[in-house]
Amino acid sequence: VDFLTPISNGDVLLDSPTGQGSYALAPWVHRIPEGEFTFVGKTHQLRSSHQDGSAFHGDVRLRPWKVLRSTDSRFEATLATLDFPDFNYPFALRFHQTLELDGDRLTVRMTSENLDRVPAPAGMGYHPCLLRRLTWKDEDVYIQLAAGKVVPFKNGLPDGPPHLPADASDLSEIRQLGRDRMHNCYSELGDDGQCRLIYPGSGVEARFEFRDYTHVVVHTHEGGDLSQWVAIEPLTHLSNVFNLHNSGWQGTGLRVLEPGERWTASWSLSVGDLSLIHISEPTRRTPISYAVFCLK
Repeated sequence: VDFLTPISNGDVLLDSPTGQGSYALAPWVHRIPEGEFTFVGKTHQLRSSHQDGSAFHGDVRLRPWKVLRSTDSRFEATLATLDFPDFNYPFALRFHQTLELDGDRLTVRMTSENLDRVPAPAGMGYHPCLLRRLTWKDEDVYIQLAAGKVVPFKNGLPDGPPHLPADASDLSEIRQLGRDRMHNCYSELGDDGQCRLIYPGSGVEARFEFRDYTHVVVHTHEGGDLSQWVAIEPLTHLSNVFNLHNSGWQGTGLRVLEPGERWTASWSLSVGDLSLIHISEPTRRTPISYAVFCLK
């Protein structure tokens, strides 16, 4: 059973590398409005890569990686921005990506290395698109994500300072994803740094552990179309991070690498069976039968 939106064949990704499945984000995530940002007093102009005019989701997702190893359980690849004269970023970086499968757990690691002679800002993230229904037995996926703060988004950009999750943005208790469009960025993820996607009808749970990632975006489509996906995006920083940091925002997640410095971040996804369940439906506030979710 597919958890990620399925890919009919590999050629699909050559034409549309961000259309399905999951893809890597670097050297920045989400949007830079009009592609312009200021770092250490110097303004940089990137090419627009989105219909709204922003520089969108980095550039590594559009580039071929050099494969170092590919087996049934491990994949490694590297990408150096200097290998592409038109790479859409003003600093020289190298990325190393590892995907490792161990039983029911997939662990994904990315390392950023500053090849430049000056300090370089860098960010990383991933954009897995997961199905809202695994089988016909599911009505809609349930979600749980404990977070201390949420940053509301508007048109893909932060729309106000971080605040305590409340009402529709509060995912601390297990709840059905629902039909309202969601596009929120969560931070202060707690010690376990987990997000749970629960498919009661199919009897399956998918569990993210974010580890080194400080922000998580939860993104759904307008109208709660169950044929569409939900994106659970582990990110190292906020959308529009360079400009927010330059304007004095705190807790943006911006990371600056000194020349020669390396930085590694990892997250994992595991899948398991459910035991009996207890879900409080937010719209009814009425418990539906109960026990505990567990990974076997």
